[in-house]
Amino acid sequence: MPPPPEDDGSSSARTPLIPPTPPPPGRAVARLHPLPLLVAAAFAASYHLLVAPAPSYYRSLFLSLGSNDTAAAHLHALTLRPHLAGTEANARAAEHVVSALSSLSFPTRVVPYSVLLAYPVHRSLSLSAPGHATTPFALVQDTYPGDPYAAVSAEAVPTFLAYAASGSVAAEAVYANYGRPEDFAYLAARGVDVTGKVVLARYGKVYRGDIVINARKAGAAAAVIYTDAKDYAAGEAFPDGPWMPPTGVQVGSTFKGVGDPTTPMWASSEGCERVSIPEAMATDDMPGIPALPVSGRDGEAILQLIGGDVAPKDWQGGDGSPVYRLGPGPAVLNLTYIVSCCR
Repeated sequence: MPPPPEDDGSSSARTPLIPPTPPPPGRAVARLHPLPLLVAAAFAASYHLLVAPAPSYYRSLFLSLGSNDTAAAHLHALTLRPHLAGTEANARAAEHVVSALSSLSFPTRVVPYSVLLAYPVHRSLSLSAPGHATTPFALVQDTYPGDPYAAVSAEAVPTFLAYAASGSVAAEAVYANYGRPEDFAYLAARGVDVTGKVVLARYGKVYRGDIVINARKAGAAAAVIYTDAKDYAAGEAFPDGPWMPPTGVQVGSTFKGVGDPTTPMWASSEGCERVSIPEAMATDDMPGIPALPVSGRDGEAILQLIGGDVAPKDWQGGDGSPVYRLGPGPAVLNLTYIVSCCR
C-alpha cells in the first residue's frame, strides 16, 4: 500500500471549512433592467419641454404687462427732468423704475456703485481773427417757442465732454474733418502743422473720444467738436422734424475704456482695489487735452474765419455751407475748460 500523500498545508486554503449554502431551488438571481433607467433619464432631460412654457409665453406675458400708453407714461416720467448720473435727479429716476417694476411683482433692488464721474465746473470759448471782433460763444442750447419743458431747461447740465482734461488754450484753429487718423495724415501730407493748435472736427464716422485722442496724438493742444448740418440736419429740424436744430449740441463721454476708470478690467465693487484719480486720468484711454462740443451754428461761425488751403470735396459741408479751409488760422480759438472728477 502506498503511503498517504504528504499534507503541504494547501488543502485548507482550497477547501472552505464551512461549505457555501446553495441557493434555494427554483429561485432566480434579480437583474436591473436598463429600460426604466432610460425612460427616467429621457423624462428628466425633456422636463423643460414637457412642463415649461414656450418662449412665446414669456414674450406674451411681458407684452401683456404694459401698453403704448404705459410706455409713454414711463418715458414721460423719466425724461421730464435732466438726470445726470450721480445726481439727486438720477436717484429719483431710479426710484421710479423700482416702483414700476415692484408694482408688477418683479423682485427689485438698488445696488450703489462708487465710480469716477466727471462734471463741468467752468467752460468758455471765444473766436477772434484779424479784422474781426472777438466773439464769445454762449454754449447754450436754445429752447423753442411753445416748449412745454422750457421751465426746466435751467436744470440741464451745461454742454460738455466727460473726462476731457482741464486747461486753457488760445491758439490758431485747424480744420480736421472727422478727426480720424487718415484725416490727420492728410493734414500732415499737406504741410498743415497741428502742433499746439486747436483742432476743429465734426461729429460722425468715429467715436468722439477717438476724435480728441487722435487730435492729442497729432500734437493738438485742444479740440472742439461740432455737429455739421450735412450729417445731422438733412431735413426738418426739431421740433418740426427729427433732425438736430441749429443750436443743438451732442454731449457724452470721451473715455475709451470699459466701466469705471479707477477699476480698469475689474468690477467696481465696494472695497475693491482702485487706481488713483490722477492715474486714471493719465491713461491712454483718456483724451488728455481740453475739449468742448459746440453746435452746428457755432462750428460754421468758426469755419468762416479759418483760412489756408481749400479742404477736399469730401471734407466740405452741405448746400449753403461756407467753403471749408484747412488752416491753420487766422481764426484763433480761446478755450477754457475746468472739470471736477469725483467718485
